[in-house]
Amino acid sequence: MSDTKYLSHIRFIDIASNPYLLSLHKGLSSFMPQAQWWIVDEMHHCFPFPESSALGPNPVNSAAVRVSTPPQFQAGQNGTATIHPCPDGTLQGSVPFRYRNHVLGGIVICAVPADQQTFLDQALRIIDGYLTLLSGALEDHDDLELMHDIWAETITMTDLSVLLERVMDEICTVLNLDRGILFLLNEDGEFYPAHVRNYPHELCKLHNLEISRFDYMEPMGLPPVLLRILPEDDPLRQWTIRVLQEHQAPPEDQICLAIPFYRNTTLIGIFLTWVDSFHPVSENRQSLIRMLTIGGAAAIDNALTLERMSQRRKALSTIHVVHRLMSSRITTKELLPKIGQLTKQLLKVKKCAILICDKAKTKLIPKVTLGLEKNEIGHRTLQFGEGLPGWVAENFNPVIYHPSEKTPPPWVDSGDIYPSEAYMAVALFDTDIEGVIMVADKEDNFTPGEREILLTFAEQVIIAIKNARLHEGERTITINALKTIANIIETHDPDTPGTTVMTCEWALRIASVLRLSDLEYQRLTFAALLHDTGMIRSMQSHVSIEEQQRKGPLLSRRFVESMGLSNEIALMVYHVNEAWDGQGFPDGLKGNKIPLGSRIITVAHTFAQLYNRHHSHEMALRVIHRMKNRAFDPDIVHALEQAITNPPEENHEG
Repeated sequence: MSDTKYLSHIRFIDIASNPYLLSLHKGLSSFMPQAQWWIVDEMHHCFPFPESSALGPNPVNSAAVRVSTPPQFQAGQNGTATIHPCPDGTLQGSVPFRYRNHVLGGIVICAVPADQQTFLDQALRIIDGYLTLLSGALEDHDDLELMHDIWAETITMTDLSVLLERVMDEICTVLNLDRGILFLLNEDGEFYPAHVRNYPHELCKLHNLEISRFDYMEPMGLPPVLLRILPEDDPLRQWTIRVLQEHQAPPEDQICLAIPFYRNTTLIGIFLTWVDSFHPVSENRQSLIRMLTIGGAAAIDNALTLERMSQRRKALSTIHVVHRLMSSRITTKELLPKIGQLTKQLLKVKKCAILICDKAKTKLIPKVTLGLEKNEIGHRTLQFGEGLPGWVAENFNPVIYHPSEKTPPPWVDSGDIYPSEAYMAVALFDTDIEGVIMVADKEDNFTPGEREILLTFAEQVIIAIKNARLHEGERTITINALKTIANIIETHDPDTPGTTVMTCEWALRIASVLRLSDLEYQRLTFAALLHDTGMIRSMQSHVSIEEQQRKGPLLSRRFVESMGLSNEIALMVYHVNEAWDGQGFPDGLKGNKIPLGSRIITVAHTFAQLYNRHHSHEMALRVIHRMKNRAFDPDIVHALEQAITNPPEENHEG
């Protein structure tokens, strides 16, 4: 906001219509009957001074006269009243109307005989005193109006950036300044530059000031001092000088002014600027500054509180999503990418890395690398103590790190790059370290409040990870038990795999080539191990082939359902004997109407039987190729070929 805020509604021709000024004119005119009175506006247009008998709604409504000859408005130095001789030997006096250090016109008395100079001088003093009182009254009135506007607008502001700009404008206007820095305090009580005016904007990217509110409990005093000159040993003054020197903008022997913002007895922030000279301000101006700081501190504190409440509300909502994931029985491989996306949404970042410890607790292995650049920290395996994530894993301490800061970090250099302006990392820790979450590339700086939010979030994440591992362990035990039972039935040795276990292994290799999801992979594992359970009764009594084909699939399906497994697994088992051309059993399904898992198991089972018989991949594939497009899905056969010639890496849990 500029001075036009104050000046736009002030017109001296309206002020000159004041009845008291008209009465003053009438009284003084009796001592100088020959004098001519003029009103001069801010554009130096001259108007005849109205007679008191002309009082009405607009007594100076005559046309303005633009003059370049006397009467001429000539204010003295610093806007004082002056007397000047005219070419015709008469005198002319000018009284300016000053409002907030601006001259907005005035009164000119001309054609005064030289022998009446004493009367003219006294008249000018009386008029000047009256106009000074009138200007002061208007300032007080406008200050009250201004404070009403400030309170009405700022107390309801929730956008902190807009609020800080408004507070900065008000302070600079009241003190007739053109620049300043607003320092606020974070949740740890540490100062940071939040807003600047006509100073380098890079200052707002600097956050490690190492100056806290405790450095100002005593110097600022309680109750607070309104406007003070900071001494040379003041920590904020020293920090600002050092930073401005780095930006080639040193203050050079200027005075450092500060205004503290207190809410009750709590320091909220400090306004700081540099000036060439400082003059004590009036009592009225001090009252205005006091109202500005009280209102500004309340508004800033409210905006900060609302901002932090909004962050925590979003954090609670995100944690609720994590709780839903905890009960969904998904694997860690499925869980961690979801956690990464939730972390990005929660903290409004573009980059997130999740690194999990190896079994020996000596390395961090990246599992999620969302948005990271090539060679950026978090992209590769790190030793404990190496780089930001390694240091957090070793020390359990959460860190907000700014690579541009000149203070060397405490961790071992990993050779990775830190291209973003700020990084934040917290440990995934329960009874022992399990990993690290690291985020970067946020539009604003990370705050201590966001650090606490990520810590709270990480506590829920580690519970979700352990819960997923528990389910994976249960599945592993179940799968191993099924493998052991199948081995005993088929080979009479729990450690020697038979056709069923080999069927499962080849089915999973085909699934990896087809890039099935973890959930489909898990269902296929159970279906492959249980697909032939309906044949168990044939070991106890003679059962015909026809009866096996009629009852086997149904018995296998009922066996799966009795274990509490999903209907999708039961259907895979039930339709495992269907043929691609529709000539299979039990329902004669054809092509893609056969469940994908059933088609995979059919190919894997046949391949396992042929390989056990011939011990040759080539011969087994040759037979299967002859049955492609009849018994087998050609796409599944092609995936089997890929699994043999180029085995996929094992990427699934459990």
